[in-house]
This record gives sequence, C-alpha cells and structure tokens, in this order.
Amino acid sequence: MRIRSAFVVAQLAMWSLAWASDSPDERADALSSHIELAIPAGEGAHPLAILLPGCLGWHPHHDKWREDLLKRRFAVLHVDSFGARGVDDRRTLELEVCSGQRIRAAERAGDLMAVLGSVWARTDIQADQTILMGWSHGGWTAMDFMVLTETASLPPNLAELPALDISNIRAAFLFYPYCGLGSLTGEDGFPQAIKTLVLHGSADTVNDPRHCRARVKALAASGADIEYVGLRGAKHWFDNHAEPATFDRGATSRATALIDAALEDL
Repeated sequence: MRIRSAFVVAQLAMWSLAWASDSPDERADALSSHIELAIPAGEGAHPLAILLPGCLGWHPHHDKWREDLLKRRFAVLHVDSFGARGVDDRRTLELEVCSGQRIRAAERAGDLMAVLGSVWARTDIQADQTILMGWSHGGWTAMDFMVLTETASLPPNLAELPALDISNIRAAFLFYPYCGLGSLTGEDGFPQAIKTLVLHGSADTVNDPRHCRARVKALAASGADIEYVGLRGAKHWFDNHAEPATFDRGATSRATALIDAALEDL
C-alpha cells in the first residue's frame, strides 16, 4: 500500500468531521429493513451479484438485470442507502443526491461494507464468486468501495473497518460512473485481481467520460485488470429501456455481450 496523497488525507479528515460514525453492526442494524437479497430457487451455494443503482434509485433496467442474474443462479443483493435515510422521492434525490450534497459514494460504500460480511457468511452464498455492478452514482460507489477496502481506509460513516476479503470479488461492471473531483482515484491502491469494465457513452453529458477514460488508463498502467469501453454516441442512462430519450439498443447490446463474455470467463 502506498502512502496516501495529501488530497486523500484531507478528504478523509473532512469526512470524519462531516458524518457521525457507527460500528459496522450499528450501521447494519440501521439498514436492516432496506436490504434486499434475492436467492434463486433450489439448494446449494450461489455466487453473489451486488447491484448499485444510480442517484435516482432503482429502475426497470435494474429489474431486468436482477431477473437475468437470478436465471444465471446468482443471488442478488441491493442495499438501499437512500431509502434508509428517508430519501426516496425523485425531486429530493435530484436536488440532494445527484448534486452530491448528501449520501455520497463513500457513505454508500460504508453501508455495503457493514452489510456484506453477514451476507458472505450465509451458507447459501458462494462468497468467493462475487461481482459488483454499478450505475452512475452506483458506479462511483463501487469504485470507492474497492479503493477503501483495498487500502483499509475508513469510510465516513463507519468507526471501524469490518473484516472483508476483497479477493472474494471477481469482477466489477460499471456503467457511466462519476470519476470527477471527490471520487477516489485508486492511485493509493486498487485491487488488481478484479476484472473491471467501465462502460461509458461518448455523448454522456452528466458524467464526463474523459475523466473515467483517464482514470482507467492510469489504473491499467499500474497493473489493474481494468478496461474502458467507449460507446460511440451513447448517452447517460443508455441502457435504461424505460427512458426513450436516452435508451440506445446497440450500446446496451454491446455492453451486455461484454458482461456475458466476462461472466463466462469467470
């Protein structure tokens, strides 16, 4: 692990002042009624898919992925950090979460950290076959989660780190994540064994694809198994089939095919 940059040190100090911190058990208790774990029918241990939606919460394309993953015999985990904090109407989500004023990615990462150990301990979960999927704010959350776990850094809402084995996560598929100022770059540590695909449309005007392209290039140069997939002409939310203004069938098919191929390799 490398020495943290001055920016990261300052950011972690700011977090510790900005949020009250819980023990992992206290945080998990606070989230208990906002944890959704879908298990495929039948006996045996199942690989785990963690789905992290964007700042507007769960949408039809997440339903589709959950259904598809259940058919593949994955258990599917969703931790609703927004609902747990009483933020569930679209206007508030847009004004406060999408703007970055509250419930930032590192806080959601702390929620996942607090919950994940007990999920991995279940006899019907094959912990060492876990994948992460994140969209926009959720892709930012997934990146921050991987960096915080790899570098043993405290997220802002936890007073201590739970014992988590980052090597349980085999792959991460990130749709148009936020990679701008305030997100963790991974320059101080990023898990190199997690196969990571960053899927980003060239016409995204919400999260600048250039930031993610540059980050992926830097992480790949440092040895991470990470690839940037640019989708020409695709917008933010290109895979949400319920939004005709942004849905791009071609880009969605390409992204799905790449994820299918990665899952087959695993």
